[in-house]
Amino acid sequence: MNTTMSKLSIAVRKPVIKLVSKPTPVTYIGPGKAEETGRLLKMLGARKALVITDGFLHQSGLLNGLLDSIRRAEVEYTVFDGVQSDPTFAIVASAKQACTGCDTVVAVGGGSVMDTAKSVAAAVANHTEAEALAGMFKVHRHMLPLIAVPTTAGTGSETTVAAIISDTATHSKKQILDPKLVPMFAILDPELTVGLPKTTTAYTALDALTHALEAYVAGYADEETDRQARIAVRLIFQYLPKVWENPANLEGREALLTASFFAGMAFTRTYVGYVHAFAHTIGGKFGVPHGLANAVLLPHVMRYYLPVCGKRFAQLAKMLNLGTPGDSDQVRATRFVKLLYQLNRQMEIPKRFEKFPASAIEEVIDMAFQECHGVYPVPRYFTREHARKLMEAVCAKEDA
Repeated sequence: MNTTMSKLSIAVRKPVIKLVSKPTPVTYIGPGKAEETGRLLKMLGARKALVITDGFLHQSGLLNGLLDSIRRAEVEYTVFDGVQSDPTFAIVASAKQACTGCDTVVAVGGGSVMDTAKSVAAAVANHTEAEALAGMFKVHRHMLPLIAVPTTAGTGSETTVAAIISDTATHSKKQILDPKLVPMFAILDPELTVGLPKTTTAYTALDALTHALEAYVAGYADEETDRQARIAVRLIFQYLPKVWENPANLEGREALLTASFFAGMAFTRTYVGYVHAFAHTIGGKFGVPHGLANAVLLPHVMRYYLPVCGKRFAQLAKMLNLGTPGDSDQVRATRFVKLLYQLNRQMEIPKRFEKFPASAIEEVIDMAFQECHGVYPVPRYFTREHARKLMEAVCAKEDA
């Protein structure tokens, strides 16, 4: 789709997107709040719940308090802990099988767990397989009641309308997009994130920062999403360095969960942009973790947006107290983009993807453009030449 047709498609979609109702989950925030799960299930009248998680979390004992609360509420439950990074439709099918006889779902984990749980809850309620729900607005019946308990502060999936599942046949990632995918409850308990490795903390927080910034510059942005995005940006820049230095900082952990939540609320209303389009493609083809892919790409794409987003970036720079009062918008905006590069260095984000060969650049561009154009309301379109330069800057460096 060429640029003109893409812009026309976005213009036609905009009033429709604005009319779509996007619910917000009832949310509990604070240390120990995960143990509210049993009480919430009892309030819902649940008889049997499927708890979806991953093997590491299940074996670590991190879920013990939550599972005890379900037992105290006298709700039967079964645990599916087969979720892996970048879940496939096969994993979703296995989890759906485990959901037999369940009337509610509890998701405890990162974005992969959330996406699996949403897909399962929607597929069961709609009496179909998850593959049939891929695309936009294909979830015709409300999914099973879902309680989302994130253990990473990045995807914001506990409040978004999307689930992303890997298709092993095409080596690509497919999205299920529908307002009915928003969980009924979200529980943001910082105690569940304290044990995260530093790299995971960084990748997930920079994923949330990507959500906030792509929402902030999107053509669908409005006053509400701007406010949500600014809160997320401020919290991430204020607290990520603190948590990086002191992983046990509960105040910082809670702030990052809150930032991820606000960023999720913002981008689920505005969509994302080129960072995600390229990240989905590179991640799907070469197994790069989503947060890392976003982190590597984010500063480059925001720099490309500078000519058309200068005023917007200058506002963020002012919020973060960058520069001096007399600085022009251009200077402030440039300072903000430079800060993105500095944050990547501080979080030890690599400059290149080791598994992304230069020989795949053209294919990656084709797939990213196909995902983005006409769907994501980006502020400035990449030419193929500029996209190629970006990919050359981040692909695996050729051996001399």
